[in-house]
Amino acid sequence: MKDYEKEIAQKYLLPERPFLHGIASAFDLFGVLSQGKNEQLLANLQEEFERRDRDALRSAWRKVGETLYWAVIQYEKAGGERSNQ
Repeated sequence: MKDYEKEIAQKYLLPERPFLHGIASAFDLFGVLSQGKNEQLLANLQEEFERRDRDALRSAWRKVGETLYWAVIQYEKAGGERSNQ
């Protein structure tokens, strides 16, 4: 398992007290013990998805910029003129 996968597993999926929490949740018929935890989990996941989406967009635009730069260099090597506007 990679480092970021371990971080995600520890941050989002594993309870803080697995054994005691499991026993308590067996007797928690009305869901009192887990109130607020689901909202916190969803907020954390949403933040993680937004960060990854930002990183993916940044990477895609970087590649677009690199490709445009390469195209301009190839055009100039082929004898095209560079416009100085």
